[in-house]
Amino acid sequence: MSDPAAPRLSLLCCTVGRTEKLGRLLDSLARQTSRDFELVVVDQNAPGVLDPILAPYLQTLDIRHVRSEKGLSRARNVGLHHCRANIVAFPDDDCWYPDTLVEKIVALFDADADAGVVTGRTTDAAGEDSLGLFLDADATITKSNVWLSGNSNSLFIRTDIARKIGGFDETLGVGAPTPFKSGEETDFLLRALATGARGFYRCDLRVHHDQAPVGGAGGVARAQDYARGFGRVLRLHDYGVSYLAMRVVRTSARAILALATGDMATARYKALWALGTFRGFIAPLPARAA
Repeated sequence: MSDPAAPRLSLLCCTVGRTEKLGRLLDSLARQTSRDFELVVVDQNAPGVLDPILAPYLQTLDIRHVRSEKGLSRARNVGLHHCRANIVAFPDDDCWYPDTLVEKIVALFDADADAGVVTGRTTDAAGEDSLGLFLDADATITKSNVWLSGNSNSLFIRTDIARKIGGFDETLGVGAPTPFKSGEETDFLLRALATGARGFYRCDLRVHHDQAPVGGAGGVARAQDYARGFGRVLRLHDYGVSYLAMRVVRTSARAILALATGDMATARYKALWALGTFRGFIAPLPARAA
């Protein structure tokens, strides 16, 4: 039986090594036009690190502060056990919300009782798309367009579906004990869709997030780690060799074009991404139980 006192939306935020940007997220939540939400903070820092960051908000926000070992997917699965709402979201600790986002999300799910998943896009402070490319029109989410249908920051799902599919794959994502440091949210979404859940992308639904690095050590590390996760998800969900070839060739072509224009940072990033995608795809899969 559902708890009548439970909020409508659980915001499950896993955090480690950030304080100032977590404060930015908290500020944005304090400005929400609807307070029908809880914030489940899954803390992977040393004990006490977050206490002064959370303290100013404890009287105004419904905060549940729990702890987890490191690993993003592991922490999200810990947090799912503490979520009381029937809708759950997964904001990064360095994103921030527009003032009306909670109100808008609750209204979208109320308007369509059959909607299992709603996604949007991420944009930076200037309104430019960040963390990827996105569809430019509303769409039903499918296996073919899922890569352009948002990321974990802008993923909102009914909690019962999230639990039904077993949460996140802990072999994928930042902090995983594998080389596959991304792809967990796409894998999660694809598994949800495979159960028959209906997912909808809304291009006007926005969560804010700074641009990810392309140049320098940060960009190199991101390309190497994240691309392997992308390739892994392609393999796990049977996208096939032809799809892999298309993605690797297209990314390689972008690397060549960047090289021709003297953009060495982008050329290196794209080349590493192409190579990492291939390596993630061909990595052995665990043996299936008989």
